[in-house]
Amino acid sequence: MTILNIDDAAKFLGKTPAALRNGYKRWGIPHFRLGGQIKFTQEALQEWVEKKMKFQDIETEPSRPERRGRRSTQNVG
Repeated sequence: MTILNIDDAAKFLGKTPAALRNGYKRWGIPHFRLGGQIKFTQEALQEWVEKKMKFQDIETEPSRPERRGRRSTQNVG
């Protein structure tokens, strides 16, 4: 198991340390505290990324037509 600090985890995720510090809870990134500091495991981050990638694949499937704004209420005549 590889334990990462905020800087290493941010680099792993392609984020800035500040962005990760501000968003890790909101994004649901698996973490724990050790000595009052936020820590991550590389394995948990990898699983989280893979899960997010699968979820995005499901979201982007063309199962439903995309909506593009409001429909016009004008009568075409």
